[in-house]
Amino acid sequence: MREISRKVAEIQNEGLGEHRLRDLNDEINKLLRERWHWERRIVELGGPNYNRHGAKMTDLEGNIVDVPNTSGRGPGYRYFGAAKKLPGVRELFEKPPELRKRRTRYDIYKRIDASYYGYRDEEDGVLEGLERSAEGAMRRRKEEKEKEREFVVHVPLPDEKEIEKMVLLKKKMELLREYASEDLVEQEKEAKAMLNIHR
Repeated sequence: MREISRKVAEIQNEGLGEHRLRDLNDEINKLLRERWHWERRIVELGGPNYNRHGAKMTDLEGNIVDVPNTSGRGPGYRYFGAAKKLPGVRELFEKPPELRKRRTRYDIYKRIDASYYGYRDEEDGVLEGLERSAEGAMRRRKEEKEKEREFVVHVPLPDEKEIEKMVLLKKKMELLREYASEDLVEQEKEAKAMLNIHR
């Protein structure tokens, strides 16, 4: 037992090299087999069974792993310390990938409900907040684009006073046509021309 303990402590050192680690692991397994045979003989002679509460094999994360024993005699081959990280050994501790069961068409349709079609998207209020912020950003972009497309006049436009004068003149002309005769309009034009009035 002391020799097993000493070698298990020694195999914890990862810097020993692959060959030394494999040799140490083999020696530990040989000592464990020898111990198992002695303990079996103790039971045959009527002594206590020490194998019943023996230590379990663990993987790199410390989970208990069943190591297959193909011989049917004694404990199976075990890996200790840094030997668990050797190439080819690490794969023994990895769990095989689970095979995914192919879903049937029935299973697929069974999971389709109102939320699949988006009918329940507004129930939790998350979508409303996202839409509100997106709408605000969209409105800001739209206003910015409108400012960019603002109409620039290259010809001077009349201001309000000039527009009022033009409207007043137009109304005046309409009233003159309606109530004044053509002779009167001609006479007015002549008078304006003599007085040098250009309105």
